[in-house]
Amino acid sequence: MNNKTIIKTHQEIKLMLQRLSYEIAENFVDSEGLYLVALNTRGLAIANELNQDLCRILPQCTISLGNVDVLGDAHWTGVAPTQIDLDTPVIIVDDVIHSGSTVMKVLAELYDYGFHKIQTAFLAEREHRNFPIAADFVGISIATTLQEHVYFDNTDPGNLILFLE
Repeated sequence: MNNKTIIKTHQEIKLMLQRLSYEIAENFVDSEGLYLVALNTRGLAIANELNQDLCRILPQCTISLGNVDVLGDAHWTGVAPTQIDLDTPVIIVDDVIHSGSTVMKVLAELYDYGFHKIQTAFLAEREHRNFPIAADFVGISIATTLQEHVYFDNTDPGNLILFLE
């Protein structure tokens, strides 16, 4: 962590999340429901912000929020997929997409449940995919080397930082 380069500050991240919320709202303006599936704890921080904005922007839409710990025991918290109508659009939410392996695991599980429309939203995207995962809603695309890491620091909710090391 010696060579950190700040990519986005707290205020910039908050604006990116608002923009992402409006992009998502434009695509689902006529939807009665929306299911946000957050990946791990950093994805949950992003999904919570999006959820707040989307509830304000789309008051007629019922937004459900689920969280899955993909890195641990794949334990679901919040609203589980089995509690959602399969016609409800799903958005998988995470902080940074790199290889796509984490998203692929959850995408396959949601597909197996029988969901018909699944999209993705990321705060940041890197272009080193090992799996054919599309980033439908993206805050920022970052060109990096394989040795560099993009990291979303949400340890202090009042000082969110996106940095490169």
